[in-house]
Amino acid sequence: MTDASFRPLEGVRVIDFTRLLAGPSATMTLAELGAEVVKVEQPGSGDETRHWGPPFVHGSSAYFQAINRGKRSIVLDLTAEADREVAHALIASADVVVESFRPGVADRLGIGAEEMVARFPALVYASISGFSQTGPLSAEPGTAVTVEAESGLMHVTGYEGADPVRSGVAMVDIATGMAMVNGVLAALLERERTGRGRRLEFSLFATALSALGTVIASSSAGGPPAKPWGSSHPSIVPYRAFAVADGHVVLGATNDPMFARLIAALDLGAELGGEGWARNRDRVAGRAEIEGVLAGRLADLDLDVVVERLRAARVLVAQVRSPEEAARGAQAAALGMIDDDDGVTIARSALATNGTARLSRAPVLDADGPALRAELRS
Repeated sequence: MTDASFRPLEGVRVIDFTRLLAGPSATMTLAELGAEVVKVEQPGSGDETRHWGPPFVHGSSAYFQAINRGKRSIVLDLTAEADREVAHALIASADVVVESFRPGVADRLGIGAEEMVARFPALVYASISGFSQTGPLSAEPGTAVTVEAESGLMHVTGYEGADPVRSGVAMVDIATGMAMVNGVLAALLERERTGRGRRLEFSLFATALSALGTVIASSSAGGPPAKPWGSSHPSIVPYRAFAVADGHVVLGATNDPMFARLIAALDLGAELGGEGWARNRDRVAGRAEIEGVLAGRLADLDLDVVVERLRAARVLVAQVRSPEEAARGAQAAALGMIDDDDGVTIARSALATNGTARLSRAPVLDADGPALRAELRS
């Protein structure tokens, strides 16, 4: 672990017109890297995730608290001329603007990318949307579940023959946010050389489609059509979750020598030690038989026994834990990934292991509005 001194964005101001998950998670990451993030919210309710509960803590939902830490909040009615002028003043003071309005809305509100970049050539302006600003789906509501459906991601998630399921968390939003962080950092670096900013665009759909790259390539190259595999892998056997006597483990043999060590560790040489199972391509063809033998053997063993044996044999293995267990576990503690905010458990970003800042509590709605307005007048 390093000390909390990795603040490369110290002095960078970000004006955040985003809501929900992808944008707020990205701007919180920028705050963790040292940027000042000003969150602009609508009058009355603010970002609707403030109300996505229960549970509620510190005046807003736990959901909101998890992705809006380290920011300042100001309420602006962008349909009102006076508040739009405040927004323009904030943008004039900024290095980065991030927005997640529906396509065309930012333009109608007078803060669109084309106009703002023309007025402020050094500005990095990033837009996040569900299906992008162009294309036949651009006007459709783009949430994680609709994007997972349209992109094909939902088609490969879950179990064959069952109803489609969404991801357990909105990973497409989180990944889109991280793509935005990468783009903003690159644009700021480019600005150091050229003095000019850049307009950037990120969509959940593009993220999801990119994440499916290996699946799309495999099917186009003559592989089987894409389908859901549960916890299994389409081209590695074994590689999935199995029930044990007191829980579940994930195990896998990513090469042929590892498979030999796996069956030796589980005393399955008589059943699976023949030449017919020595190569992965044969194991893929005989998936049902191999997984059936493993399932029968593992069901009689305790979790600790399985993990101990397979780790000693240098076989891929892990206990299936709940998020609560993982957050309380020794590995999370060793990495300094978990903060406690008056009883609320906060998971930091993956950058935390590099010494980024620990962020303050998410702001109360318009907590910094008067101070920010005063700063702009001075």
